[in-house]
Amino acid sequence: MKRIKYIIILTMLMLTFSCEKFFEYEPVSLFSNENVFSNVDYTKQTMLGIYQLLTRDEGYSKRVSMYYGVDTDIAKCSGELDNGRRGIAKYAANSGNSEIEKPWKNFYFAIERANICIENIPQSPIYDGGTDEEVKLMHYMHGEAITLRAQFYFELVRNWGDVPFKTVPSKVGDDFNIPKTDRDSILEYLIDDLKFAEEIVPWRSGLQPQEERVTKGFVKGLMARIALCRAGWVLRRSSGVMEQGSNPDKYYEIARDQCREIMNSGEHMLNPDYVDIFKGMSEKQIDTEFGEIIFEIGLGAYTSGELGYYIGTRIDENNPQFGKCNPGVNALPNYYYSFHEGDVRRDLTVVPYEIDENSVRKLMSLDDILIAKWRREWLQPAQPGTDKFTGINWPILRMSDVYLMFAEAENELNNGPTAEAINALRAIRERAFAGNLDKMPGIPTDYQGFFDAIVDERAWELGGESIRKYDLIRWNLLDTKIKEMRNELTKMYNNEPPYENLPRDIVWKNEGDKIVYLNLDYVMDSVQIAQRDTIEWPNVTPWAENLTEEYILDIAAYFTPNHSEVLPIHQSVVDTNTEIKNDYGYN
Repeated sequence: MKRIKYIIILTMLMLTFSCEKFFEYEPVSLFSNENVFSNVDYTKQTMLGIYQLLTRDEGYSKRVSMYYGVDTDIAKCSGELDNGRRGIAKYAANSGNSEIEKPWKNFYFAIERANICIENIPQSPIYDGGTDEEVKLMHYMHGEAITLRAQFYFELVRNWGDVPFKTVPSKVGDDFNIPKTDRDSILEYLIDDLKFAEEIVPWRSGLQPQEERVTKGFVKGLMARIALCRAGWVLRRSSGVMEQGSNPDKYYEIARDQCREIMNSGEHMLNPDYVDIFKGMSEKQIDTEFGEIIFEIGLGAYTSGELGYYIGTRIDENNPQFGKCNPGVNALPNYYYSFHEGDVRRDLTVVPYEIDENSVRKLMSLDDILIAKWRREWLQPAQPGTDKFTGINWPILRMSDVYLMFAEAENELNNGPTAEAINALRAIRERAFAGNLDKMPGIPTDYQGFFDAIVDERAWELGGESIRKYDLIRWNLLDTKIKEMRNELTKMYNNEPPYENLPRDIVWKNEGDKIVYLNLDYVMDSVQIAQRDTIEWPNVTPWAENLTEEYILDIAAYFTPNHSEVLPIHQSVVDTNTEIKNDYGYN
């Protein structure tokens, strides 16, 4: 009877898998672990209960996916400082921040569910003694639970540093005052766990194509991501400064090898059309052709997920065609102008217009441009009204990330890029410059030049996907890049090179659902603007006039190196667990 109460709670909250993802409720009332895990269907429902915690607001529906990854050198959270999401973005969070408590507790709740599955599935009589199909499915779900637990712990580590670490289910009489474990030890444990999981989790071709569940590709990709984190820099509790992990080459090698296996598997490929990836997601389509999105969180329309709303194009609340969209993540001007001419990713990642109540696109000022890879106007079917939940899936890992992780690890291991590394980076760039290959910048062949190219490429390729901040931390470049960003914006503000031709006002027109610019890259003085053909070019909008000193200093305003790289633990957690306290200068 030791864990009956956990199984009852767990199974009563399970959500079945359906076209509405994890939100169709089907309760299961059982009274023993043996009953739950001796049946494939009941075990699956228990597994889906772990997935369900990914879909909450305190998971990847909103908070962790959209609140925690800004401000950086490419994007910022809009609005004034508060003790919520804007406090996190501006690096002013304290132990009372309202957006920190629930994600922490949600991840540990999910870990408890995973621990129950990881302990009990191998004890099932059908784990090795069932039919061939039962054995295959039970082994898969065992590896699935291990992988999801690794994802939850990885999220905890990269946001909070050293955290309590527990790998067995809770029992009556347990001491729940658990001290912190060094994050390196946690990451090493997770890597070993995933090495086991990859042997029992099938590739995507062995699973139902419409199910957003863990596959071997994600197991390997997550292992690579964790290995790069383990090889990189982290804020240490002992020293109070950023330090690189020990024996980094061991972990670069793991990352390189895992990525290479995904790339050579034939299971996941780059979608040749970059725009199609995100337009397809906005249209609620699962990519069964290329498998570019290796793992995505399945969300439900009108139920969860604010992609296209919190990240997306601004749309007037009275728009009857698309419905209201009130985004909260701005792209930075320096990021917008960092893209090379001919790179299709710029106009997909960054949107400089808003949509009025008549569905007319209108240019905004440069300080107000938005990250908008996912757009409410692309929803299929349309969701008019003011409901903020779009149900667009959140992508955890894409194939292009695998290519770039491979290229980075190869460069580190060989003190310079190999032909394989160069080809991996070239594959990403050639897609970005499809139809404009003559404008594609060259690829450096020296170590530092290639590393710098990877740093830039990951910003252009993965912008808005809540990856940039964590990349900069593991490279120990967050402080450097924030300073570089402010320097670039100051040059824009002062019209200094290379921004001496940055226009203060832009002349533009509508062509269908696009905006066409007359002078995006050069200055037109007041006389030239007054003498333009107003029939051909009817609109003028102030562009760079709001790039003030106040605007520049507000981005990542309270960032402090060797402190702000991790979040504080919410006070309610510290008060409950007497074995932990806030470190890293938050105490």
